Amino acid sequence: MTVFEKVKFFREKQGYSQEKLAYHLGIEQSQYSRRESGQVKFSADEVLAISKILNIEISELMGDNTVVFNLSTQNGGNFGQYVSIPEVLITQYEQRLKEKDETINLLKSVIETLKNTTPTSNP
Repeated sequence: MTVFEKVKFFREKQGYSQEKLAYHLGIEQSQYSRRESGQVKFSADEVLAISKILNIEISELMGDNTVVFNLSTQNGGNFGQYVSIPEVLITQYEQRLKEKDETINLLKSVIETLKNTTPTSNP
């Protein structure tokens, strides 16, 4: 589900009209409608305001886990890039980290065992 689809879902779920949300955002209803239909993207400030108005977490609008990159253009301007990370990828990543730690511990144990069992001989 895209951000604008989620905004519409939560707006309707809570019984807000487009006019009411547009009023709180300080824009015309027609401008709000263009955002909610996906013709114009919501700004970061608008997403933040909507989350406060609807009393929901930004992550509910942006995805389970969202990373925000604030980048500067060569002309000195700034823009934000939102990347939503699916929960399944985070779970898989955490599992791989756990497996890595287990492997490291096993290898340390093998090294220690080899040190203790290998006779050192000096000719």
